[in-house]
Amino acid sequence: MTDWDLMVERIQNAMQAVDKAHEAKETLQVKINGETLAHFQARMKELEEHLRLMKQILEHENTYTMDEIADALNRTLNTGTQSYHRIPHYPLKEDER
Repeated sequence: MTDWDLMVERIQNAMQAVDKAHEAKETLQVKINGETLAHFQARMKELEEHLRLMKQILEHENTYTMDEIADALNRTLNTGTQSYHRIPHYPLKEDER
């Protein structure tokens, strides 16, 4: 998984968390009790975590970009050596390149 794929995945996860939080809000508006409140709070915590992960990427976008450029150069030059990464890197499967 490339860094860009990771960013896309985190965006998609955050969008799904927004939908779930919205559904929980609507349920809470209709049926106000401790159970629906706890469910809403759990969905909001989940959304908060997904947004935190997205913010982490945005705060270090230069690092992600430099790593992507280094990977592209490495593939272009076809050196066959492992490139250096300043962030955790997930290798691609052959069919994803």
